[in-house]
Amino acid sequence: MSSIAESTTQADRVSSRTGRALALLGDHWTLHILQRVFLGQHRYQEIRDSIHASDSILTNRLKTLTEGGLLVKTPYRDGRIRYEYQLTPAGKATWRIYVAAWMWECDWLDRRVGRHPELIHQRCGHEARPVLVCGKCDVPVTPRDTTITRSAPKLSYVGTVPRRHRQARTLALNDDDILSLRQETMEILGDRWNTALAAAAVIGIRRFSDFERFLGIPPTVLSARLARFVELGILRHQELAGGNGRTDYRLTPKGAGLSGILLQIVRWSDENIKTGEETSIEVSHDACGRKLQAELACTHCHVQLRRTDVHFVPRGS
Repeated sequence: MSSIAESTTQADRVSSRTGRALALLGDHWTLHILQRVFLGQHRYQEIRDSIHASDSILTNRLKTLTEGGLLVKTPYRDGRIRYEYQLTPAGKATWRIYVAAWMWECDWLDRRVGRHPELIHQRCGHEARPVLVCGKCDVPVTPRDTTITRSAPKLSYVGTVPRRHRQARTLALNDDDILSLRQETMEILGDRWNTALAAAAVIGIRRFSDFERFLGIPPTVLSARLARFVELGILRHQELAGGNGRTDYRLTPKGAGLSGILLQIVRWSDENIKTGEETSIEVSHDACGRKLQAELACTHCHVQLRRTDVHFVPRGS
């Protein structure tokens, strides 16, 4: 990013919109449920059989998504009254986050040739390899063209979403399902601490103590997450000036690529979390000086993409 401004005028305990969004969306079961509903699976049994979740896990996540305003539970009759789940406007608005994650996968993950899906722009009929543009001035945007402001000293989200059931095993993803996000993507985005850690790194936090303070994360958890991010090639160690063996954590190019996902999460939280809470991350576009509205545009026809105008298809279909 070109610059990072920080304000400490907010109370240390502020519950932020950005943090609330990360807490709500930073869960692999939640991401899979939303994706399956996007793909047209609206009934409990369909979703359960598709993602192989236990009844307790699925019931809990559906309740969280309903109470969080991303899904609405609607009745239908099948011999007796049953219920299915439909996306609300807030739920539908998460499509940009999924597209940004797909863009990152295309750039940085080793997908087998011909395995990753195409995003088709129905308006022009071509594959829409999206580019990030400013919705206010329609100019292409890179991370270096933005200024991020931390308007709260903590990315606080403790207690902002319902407590979830714990489960010892992790979700076994099938990389043969080409319409699903990849294992590595889900590891980063499908865990609250990992998603928050990625956000903190993107906005310029580098030192262990600063990560700990901003995230409110236990040091043992932070150490494990940082080590894993180094292993994945998201972060790298850099020795601090003066020696003494002290290091901080710098984003690799692969890690910096996650900024596109963060920008979409920030936009989604600003537009869809209406609880009177402050935002903890603000982004402005340097070229026009206004708050960035992160849009995606088609590389072929240069028109800004809309949810109803794009769809994923297996490559070669």
